[in-house]
Amino acid sequence: MKDFQNFIDDLKILVSFNTEKATAKHDAPFGEENKKALEYFLKRAEEMGFSTINYDNYIGEIIFGEGEQEIGIIGHLDVVPAGTDWQTPPFTLTEKEGVLYGRGVADDKGPTLLCLYALKELKDSGANPNCKFRFFVGCNEESGWKDIDYLQTKTTLPTYGFSPDGMFPLSYAEKGVFEVQFLLPEFKNFKDISGGFAVNAVCALATVKVTGDIDYDLIKKYNLSVNDGVITSIGVAAHGSTPHLGKNAFLPLLSFMRDCGEDLSSIVEYLFNDKAGVFKMQNEQGIITLSPNIIRNINGKTYLSADVRIPAPFNIDDLLPLLNSFGIEYNIICSHQPVMVEKEGWFVSALLSAYKEITKDNDAKPMSMCGSTFARAFEKGCSFGPDSKERDFRIHNSDENIRVDEIKKMYEIYKTALFKLSNKAN
Repeated sequence: MKDFQNFIDDLKILVSFNTEKATAKHDAPFGEENKKALEYFLKRAEEMGFSTINYDNYIGEIIFGEGEQEIGIIGHLDVVPAGTDWQTPPFTLTEKEGVLYGRGVADDKGPTLLCLYALKELKDSGANPNCKFRFFVGCNEESGWKDIDYLQTKTTLPTYGFSPDGMFPLSYAEKGVFEVQFLLPEFKNFKDISGGFAVNAVCALATVKVTGDIDYDLIKKYNLSVNDGVITSIGVAAHGSTPHLGKNAFLPLLSFMRDCGEDLSSIVEYLFNDKAGVFKMQNEQGIITLSPNIIRNINGKTYLSADVRIPAPFNIDDLLPLLNSFGIEYNIICSHQPVMVEKEGWFVSALLSAYKEITKDNDAKPMSMCGSTFARAFEKGCSFGPDSKERDFRIHNSDENIRVDEIKKMYEIYKTALFKLSNKAN
């Protein structure tokens, strides 16, 4: 990799910015550290000879090439909270035995910076690409995508693009992601039900206060516990996109309450036991999933919010007849529609060819994924590394890390992909 030490020096500075979600200021919509990180990234791009645009510290753009066909790249500099239990300081890039530790080294400061260095090598080679590369660097991917919302008020994005914020070899399809809020009835013998910490995480702990007598046979049946009038259900956490890997704490608790006379039969049967057959709707990209994960109290009403994932070419309209059959009042309050790129098309072929050329994995095939990445900012977007099924970078966990040899291989993949795209675009 050319300029490897410069890359490490830049990554060290980027990691040092604590770009967790922070309070907005007048010129720093996602906090001062996100602003500083974006300004530094754009400054380095300018020093490399690129033209840049700073969209009011929401998101930046780096431009190379003058072709009619536009190709997008998009990464992000914001990170999830560091949390605790790190072996090294999370905002200090630390190398131990060829492994780099620090928040953002894999998600997504490291891969985003790799793409900048790969684009620099393309420029320095004297190449005259058949396209215009538009490289976007966001600051709000982890907590709302307000950077993308703002960007779309300022410019039109390319049709094709990739994000170095998914898995290798590449994902050509992403499920639609929706939050659906189901209204819970008023309870006769219980109050203050709570549980879950995010709509996209299977609930691992749920509680409710009992106001009447307690049926201890049912407590035992559903493996619940009671302490000072509070009934607790323990589950197993998992990502909302893969609810089958967890154990939802709401199911035994709500089943217990139903058996105690509460009007929860429809909630239990339709949201948890799949009475309507939602999970039977599937195609090559996967199955529809519905995972009720968090209690929300809104204007005096209690809702059980579900993470719903829908593979393309299905969309939310295909699910509405089933939702209506539940007989439960609901609201769809936020959504990302499914996206899918032509599996055999020129764009996927260029990315996959680059991956195969560098890794020698000639059996690699494009995948569909349950999650949601910045790639869906483009009409035909792919997520392209850095993660893989064989390697745990501890993304969103303590001790996030990436090996030096992995960085160098990723660089070669991204560089090769950019060279191929610059020649294939038309």
